[in-house]
Amino acid sequence: MSFLTFHIPPFPTFIKGGQFSFKAGNRHFKRTFSVFDMLYVKKGELHMTENGVPYSVRDGEYLVLIPGREHYGHRESTVNTEVYWLHFKAEGEFGVHHEGHDNWLDAQKKEADFEQPAEYQFRIRQKARLEHPLAAEKLLENLLSITSQSADFPLRQQLYFQELMVHLQKEALNIPTAAEQVTNEAIQFLQAHYHKEIRMEDLSRNILFHQDYITRCMQKTLGLTPSQYLNQYRLSQAKRLLATTDDKIASIAAETGIMDATYFSKLFRKTEGMTPNEYRKVINRLRD
Repeated sequence: MSFLTFHIPPFPTFIKGGQFSFKAGNRHFKRTFSVFDMLYVKKGELHMTENGVPYSVRDGEYLVLIPGREHYGHRESTVNTEVYWLHFKAEGEFGVHHEGHDNWLDAQKKEADFEQPAEYQFRIRQKARLEHPLAAEKLLENLLSITSQSADFPLRQQLYFQELMVHLQKEALNIPTAAEQVTNEAIQFLQAHYHKEIRMEDLSRNILFHQDYITRCMQKTLGLTPSQYLNQYRLSQAKRLLATTDDKIASIAAETGIMDATYFSKLFRKTEGMTPNEYRKVINRLRD
């Protein structure tokens, strides 16, 4: 198993990202980049070769392709496939090792003092299945849903990208906390039922934890309460519908679990800085 090593600070820098879909029978084309290319498969399968080494990446797995190495799809996908992709670069030196870290004490190389920051050596698996894919997908959705209409959007993207890097390092340590496990169960329930009315009692009863404990776990892991996460997820689904359908705003609000269209529009504007109709116009202009 290969581990990519990054000396932090500085963090690697996010460049650009997006989503693409493969229909069954298609494969990735051949190319060589001068930056890292991370591919995360949300659904389906992706068969990639890098410098003669073949990889098969499936649901909940990612692969980081290394700068300067030729990569291409060596086999067609047998099912429709959805992939997140991120390009980033290492500001400092990076390396490839065959062993990772066992804990955070191994990753931290120097404690902070009054004049110098703490230093770390991250060792992230080049290819892995995530134990907590929903948490990673939330970060990816947040990172990629920020629109260029906001002047600070590159800075906000970099913050989400840094959170994703920390998440991948935690996954490589393979020591998920109890809070992370509870959060993952809560996220699964909320994503499966977001289009319905959800009360905290429903969440508590279904994952068998007290409401206050669930809230504390999610705040510790994600920095969000269950209701805040649910609103973010509903809005991410609403943005998808605004971009891909001509449905009315009230219909989209109801489809994402918010029955009051006026409240939906207020929440959307507060979060995105524009109304749903304005967001749809921006997306349409970007396509033209």
